[in-house]
This record gives sequence, structure tokens and C-alpha cells, in this order.
Amino acid sequence: MDLFGIKEHDERHDEVERQLRRLIEQVAQLSIDLGVTRTQLRRLALTVEGKVSEADVDPALIDLDAGIKEARVKLAEAQSAAEENWAAVNDELATSLNDLRAIIEGDAG
Repeated sequence: MDLFGIKEHDERHDEVERQLRRLIEQVAQLSIDLGVTRTQLRRLALTVEGKVSEADVDPALIDLDAGIKEARVKLAEAQSAAEENWAAVNDELATSLNDLRAIIEGDAG
């Protein structure tokens, strides 16, 4: 018997937590991919440094560099949003549990 809706609240909290964890995992994977790309670009830069003028560089690499810069910004925004959402979910859960405890203690008292 679930008189106070605790089960539904717990299920909702668990679902939100699963979604947030998936988001955090995706952000972490993006961070890893970005690190790998940076390493590859650095290796390429060391290989061509001083050997090739900027005009000789494939425009795709220039576009890739611009894309990486944009990805860094988006990654930072996603990490910030994930942290904010996580804090909001935890605050909401704590408030709900405190309210529930107060109701239960009021009924018991």
C-alpha cells in the first residue's frame, strides 16, 4: 500500500537519475573523443610544422579545427547543464523527503 505516493516519487526520481546519468555518460564520451581528436591534431601539427604553409592545408582540417572549438563550447555547456540538473533533482528530492517525513511525524505524533 502506498498512501503517500512514495513509490511513484521514487520511480520518478529513479527515471530522472537514469536520464541524467546517460547525459553524463554522453558528455564523458564526448570529452574522451575530444581528447583523442586533440591528440591526433597535435601529432599532425608536429608532423607538418614548418613544412607546410597555411594555404596548403586542406580546408577540411581548418573546418575540423573550427568544429573542435565549437564542440569544446558545447561540451562545457552540457557539463554545466548536467551539474545544474543534478543539483536541482537532489534538492527537489531532499525537499520532498523532508515534507514527507514531516507529514508522517505529524500523523504519528
